[in-house]
Amino acid sequence: DKHTEEQVKAIIELFPESLSQEDEKGRLPIQRALYLKKGRSSVTFVPLMAKEGCRLGVGGEENRGGLLSVIPADVDGDNTIQCLSGDWFAGEKGLASDEYDRKRAQVLEKLRDLNLLKKADIEEYGLVHDALHPKCKSRFNFFTSWDPAALGGRDSRRVEPIHHAIRSKRKDKEERFEMALKAGMKYFPERLGFLFCKEDGISACKKAFDEIGVDKAMKIIRTCIPPSDDHPILHHAIRHAPDLENDIAQYYP
Repeated sequence: DKHTEEQVKAIIELFPESLSQEDEKGRLPIQRALYLKKGRSSVTFVPLMAKEGCRLGVGGEENRGGLLSVIPADVDGDNTIQCLSGDWFAGEKGLASDEYDRKRAQVLEKLRDLNLLKKADIEEYGLVHDALHPKCKSRFNFFTSWDPAALGGRDSRRVEPIHHAIRSKRKDKEERFEMALKAGMKYFPERLGFLFCKEDGISACKKAFDEIGVDKAMKIIRTCIPPSDDHPILHHAIRHAPDLENDIAQYYP
């Protein structure tokens, strides 16, 4: 980052209207800060810009300084928070590094500390689903540690993340499935990480078998749920997915 936070704050104090000035694509400065320009990112200034934007009413009174403003021309109608949370830039060279992900997770933490990111946002905007991508692991861990129930532990209008991970046409299905199951086991071991939860009558386990193959799926499942008396996976299979019992039994002696 080229400028310091003090310099950016000084500019805002001198030119408060600058935070509301849209570029040729209609993006606010807080939204432009999410993008790389000549290899540099201004994403670390987002908490400051949001805080000052709140004070100055950027985007309207209930807009949290532009955090809830929709990104212009985004087909899904995502807002600034969703863009910050998800895999928008995962395919671009250099952008999707671990450092890039960690930096964004730190920004989200700061926004939480400022009460500009709220726990309810995770459900409202599907942020766990947005961050369920191999290039967003720090952000995914941040959201799931703050709101573990987003993994499937509550009634929700959204499908469980483990089902979201293995949808057809989705890239990186295996890594996404492992991320969701690992987090599910961390916070909901008694439910085997929602492995046998069903969508339209089909369990996540069966869907994984169909989408990525039994061998690959079971390799991931054994990694996340090692054979032990603590997690009697066959007992769960017999109870919730008897059609999969024989497949699973081959991998759990």
